[in-house]
Amino acid sequence: MRIKRVHRITLAVNDVEAAARTFEELLDERAGQTRLVGEFQVRAVDVPLGDSVLQLVSPLLSNNPVRNFLQRKGEGVYNIAVEVDDLDGALVELAQLGVRVSEPVEAEPGVRSAFVTMSATHGLSLQLVEVERGRGEPLVEPVTREEESRAEHLAPQDEAPVDAPESGEEEAPKVLDLSVDEWSDTD
Repeated sequence: MRIKRVHRITLAVNDVEAAARTFEELLDERAGQTRLVGEFQVRAVDVPLGDSVLQLVSPLLSNNPVRNFLQRKGEGVYNIAVEVDDLDGALVELAQLGVRVSEPVEAEPGVRSAFVTMSATHGLSLQLVEVERGRGEPLVEPVTREEESRAEHLAPQDEAPVDAPESGEEEAPKVLDLSVDEWSDTD
C-alpha cells in the first residue's frame, strides 16, 4: 500500500462553530462552511492545515460513535485519515495480513474510505481514503437547520455484504465488516 499524504485529522468537538472560530484565530486560516455528513451522522467543518485539513465534527444523534467518544474521552483527536493510491488494493493487502477492515463507503463525492480496526493500530482510529482524480471537493452543501433536524431521524444504513468473485476469478481475501466500536472508539 502506498500512502500519499495525511488527508485529514478529525477532531471530535461539542460545538463545531465555536471550535472553527478557535482554530481560525489560532491558525490564521478561514474555516469552511458547516455541513452535514449523513453517512457518519455528524456536522463537520474543515480548517486548512497546510496540504491537509483539520476536520471538526460533532454528532447529530445521541447514539453515535462521535457522541460516545465525547462522553468517554471529551474533545480531542478522533481519527486520522491517510490517502492511498488504491483503496481496494490496500484493503486486500491488509486482509491478507489478517487485519480487519470495514467495507468501503463513499461519504464524500469522489472520496471512498474504509476504516482499520483499532486493535491493529494501538487504539488509533485510522481511515484509508482514496480520492478520485480531479475530485475531493467539499463533502456536501452547507447544512440547514431543517436538514439537520431531518437527519436526526434517519437510521444508519446497513453495510453491504462483500461481493463474491465471478466464476473463474481467483477469490480475494474477504474484507471484513467492523462493528462501530472496532473502528471508532475503545474502552
